[in-house]
Amino acid sequence: MALPQDIEDPQFEVVKIGPCSYRKLIIPANIKFNCEVNRYEDEEEWEEERDLDSQMTYEGDEWTLRVPVASVFHKFIIGKQGSNKSRLEMESGAKIEIPKREDMQDCIWIKARQKQQIYSCKAQVELLCEREESKLEYTHFLSVKLSHDDKLRQEADKFRENVVLQRFPGIDASIFMPSRRIHFTMCMLKLHSHAQIDEMKEALKEVATRITATADYEKPLTANMKGLHILTDDPREVGVVFTTDRSHALQNRVDSLANMIFDILRARNLVSQPSLMAQRVLSSDGENAEVKLHATLMNTKYSKTNWREDGSRGQRETFDASVLMESFGQIDFGTVQMKEIQLSCLDEMGDDGYYRSLFSVPLFHPSLFK
Repeated sequence: MALPQDIEDPQFEVVKIGPCSYRKLIIPANIKFNCEVNRYEDEEEWEEERDLDSQMTYEGDEWTLRVPVASVFHKFIIGKQGSNKSRLEMESGAKIEIPKREDMQDCIWIKARQKQQIYSCKAQVELLCEREESKLEYTHFLSVKLSHDDKLRQEADKFRENVVLQRFPGIDASIFMPSRRIHFTMCMLKLHSHAQIDEMKEALKEVATRITATADYEKPLTANMKGLHILTDDPREVGVVFTTDRSHALQNRVDSLANMIFDILRARNLVSQPSLMAQRVLSSDGENAEVKLHATLMNTKYSKTNWREDGSRGQRETFDASVLMESFGQIDFGTVQMKEIQLSCLDEMGDDGYYRSLFSVPLFHPSLFK
C-alpha cells in the first residue's frame, strides 16, 4: 500500500533522568495527520450540555434537572402500570419524578449521580413525547377571520335558510357552520401548556415584524368568495361543502406567508414537519407551503345525528350533494378583506361568536382596512 507521503525511519534523542537514560521519539514538524473530526457537531453537543449543566442543582449526593414537559404527556412517560417510567430509568440510570395529577405542573424532574445519565434520560423522554404527540388532540389553530364581513354573514345565513327549506336528503340545519365562525385555516396546533402558548405568542410577534417589513404590507389582501366546492371527487358522497377564492394571486401570497410562518414555528418546535404534512398544508415533497384555502359552510361532523348517547362523536356521515351543487354551485358570497391572522382557541368562543383569539397579526396596514 502506498503511503500518502514519504516517512523516514524514526529518529530518537536520548534523555537522561537521574541515573537512567531514555529514548524519546522525535516527531518531524512537517508531518501531517489525516483525521476526520466532526468539530461542529461536537461543539453543538458541548454547548447543549453546558446549558443543561447551568440548570442543574446538586442535592445530597445527586444532580437534579427540572425539564419542561406539558402535563398532558405525563401519562405517556409513566406508561401502563409504570412500565415506560421503569424502562427509561433502567436504560438511563436516572430517576424520574413526575408531579401529582392534581398539581398540573408542566414539568418533570430527572435525578442522577452522574450528569451523563441525566442527558441520556432527557433525550429519551423527549423522543417518547415526540412519538406520542400524534395521539393528542388539536387545541388551537391559526385562522383568518372572514366573518367580520357583514355581507358574507348575510349571504351565508340566506344560503342556509334556502337549502334547509328545500329539504335535501341528508341535510339539516345542524350541519351548517354558524356564519359568525366562517374563516380560513392556516394550520392546526397542539399547545398543551402555558409555556407553549407564550412561545407561540413570541413566534407571532416575530411573524408580525417580518410582515410589516415586506412590500405586501402596504397592499390590501382580499378574497372573492364564490361558488360551492367539495373535498371529494364524488358529489354523491360528501361530508364537507365550502366556498373559496381560487385565484393564483391570492394563493401565491398566502403560500408565501405560510412558508415564513411555518419556518418560524418549526424553529421554535411549535409544530413538526410530520404534523404539517399530515395536515396537507405542504407540497408533496414537503419543501413548500400549499395551504388549501377553504371556508367551510357545511360539515356533517356537526350533525345532531352524529352524536352518541355518551356524548362522543360517531362516524362521519355523508350526503348526496349533486342537486345542491346544481342549484347553488355558482353562488357569490362577496369580496372579503383578509385582515389578520389570529391564534384561535379551538373549543372556546368569544363574545362575538367567533373563536376566542389569544393573539393577532395584521396582514396589511390597518390604515387600509375598510
